[in-house]
Amino acid sequence: MSDTHSTPRSVQNSLHFSLLSAFLKGTVKIPQMPENALRIRSLLRDPHVSIEHLSRVINSDPPLAAYLMQFADSPLLKSARPCRTLNDVLMRLGTNKLNNLVLTFSARNIFISKELPLQKVFRARWNASLTRAAWCACLSPLIKGLSADDALLGGLFQDIGSLPLLAELENWPQISRENEDLNDLCEQLSAQVGTVLLTTWKQPAFIVDCARHRNTVGYIGKIDNVDLTIEQNAPQLFELVQICEALQNPLKHQQLAELPLAQQLFDDLDLDGIRQRFKDQVNVWMLLLGVKNRIT
Repeated sequence: MSDTHSTPRSVQNSLHFSLLSAFLKGTVKIPQMPENALRIRSLLRDPHVSIEHLSRVINSDPPLAAYLMQFADSPLLKSARPCRTLNDVLMRLGTNKLNNLVLTFSARNIFISKELPLQKVFRARWNASLTRAAWCACLSPLIKGLSADDALLGGLFQDIGSLPLLAELENWPQISRENEDLNDLCEQLSAQVGTVLLTTWKQPAFIVDCARHRNTVGYIGKIDNVDLTIEQNAPQLFELVQICEALQNPLKHQQLAELPLAQQLFDDLDLDGIRQRFKDQVNVWMLLLGVKNRIT
């Protein structure tokens, strides 16, 4: 058996290209959302659906019901009357937040792997996605007309392409399992695979763009030799997500000053200052999303 850890970089790059081609050509089957999650999301689009009906459907999926019940004591659902039942939680969450939480839970549980190295990278990148989502929800009020629910989902799905990539690697034993190599692979291919995945899931364009522009910094390339730059007068969700990625990812801290929207939102681009300014709000969102780490 060959040692994949010592595979030359050129060979690894060739394997990465073959893996990406498999996704783009549809050779790798993109998993669909679980049937129960699709049913719940369909019910949420029905203006006449009752809380009781929703509760019965959600209770038929005990792990999902338990996931939603953990928000009963969340500071985000504070009220004079505490949430004691799933019905209470559903009423307090509202349609948009419930829809996004169902999608969050489903996405996390679709992709699994039996290989420990893949599991380790998967957990780390998912936790980073949750932290990014917390930042996005926290900073969303800075942009007029942007909802915290959409911002949360954009942050969560910016790196969604890494999940099917890591799951598919069980079928590619020739690709290195070194932690650094796996993360490099995700950084190279997550945007393209995430775009395919979110398009397949029929997500709105502004959510798909969060994955598509994961590695874009103020510039999106050329068509017929014409430069395409990000429109400065109309902030897009993916631009906010990029800011939040720079705030929570040590490898991208230096990119904060390169992001045009960050220059508009913050008078001082001191990263530590921004983190301290918003840490309490972000920590509340991280608690809501189940992230164990906290900003200190």
